[in-house]
Amino acid sequence: MTQKITYPYLPKNRKIKYVPENNKFMIEAKKIAKKTGCTKQPTGAVVVKNGKIIGRGCNAGKKVEVCPRVLKGSKTGEDYHYCKNFCQQIGHSEVTSINDAFSHNQNTRGADLYLYGHWWCCQNCWETIIKAGIRDVYLVEDSYEKFNFSPHINKIYISGGLTNSSLNLRNIYTEVAKICSSVCSNVYVPHLIGTDPIKNPEVSPRAVWKKDHREVASSDLIIAYVGQPSLGVGAELEIARITASDIIIYWFKGEKISRMARGNPAIIKEIEAKNENDLSNKLKTFLKGYGK
Repeated sequence: MTQKITYPYLPKNRKIKYVPENNKFMIEAKKIAKKTGCTKQPTGAVVVKNGKIIGRGCNAGKKVEVCPRVLKGSKTGEDYHYCKNFCQQIGHSEVTSINDAFSHNQNTRGADLYLYGHWWCCQNCWETIIKAGIRDVYLVEDSYEKFNFSPHINKIYISGGLTNSSLNLRNIYTEVAKICSSVCSNVYVPHLIGTDPIKNPEVSPRAVWKKDHREVASSDLIIAYVGQPSLGVGAELEIARITASDIIIYWFKGEKISRMARGNPAIIKEIEAKNENDLSNKLKTFLKGYGK
């Protein structure tokens, strides 16, 4: 790491070290992060001693419809009491991985801790790390760029009709997601993640509603294609409004758009594109300044 980073908290005489994302211990921490209940900052951690993982943990808790810290607009390091009181977390990943090691009668003194999903450790976690005798803390290289998002752009949901959509439209949704990945590492694309009516016909309507409702509600930005009538998109736009998410809508020149959809007060940007390249350029330009 050559970039000098000012951490919100760092104990005296301690420093954070960095490893590539393909480091074998970081890969394991990333896998564990997928088990989290947190919708704002999913993280995973492993405690390693003598080349062996002796503890694993994530910031698990009750999976809520929308993170209370997102609703409040909390900045990094703020309002962690919601994690415990509202989401019922027993601790951040650093703490739960250390406690996991203790539960297996492992001695953590001289061990290292690998954390995936964040760019710093809070004071409470550092106090636990130091008390446990952890030697070094490792984060992913470029974690500051990967995980230090504006509180308004921790997660993006890609909305668009699927039931009657063409393959070309699905490809457009995927391309929009790729553009978004340059500003956010957590981009949710329904047709790629288990609720596609063609690929996943076995998923019940109620299960689709629960899944998509939770994902929209926990997102900070919804990017929706509105050039094709869709009851699902309409519902997602209203969920976004209720849960204080921002919305970008887009369509292609010549398409007729519902005034009801355009009237949603959560919409912060409308994009009428001449073609896919025009859409890409306009979206990239807007996202560069979004949240600043």
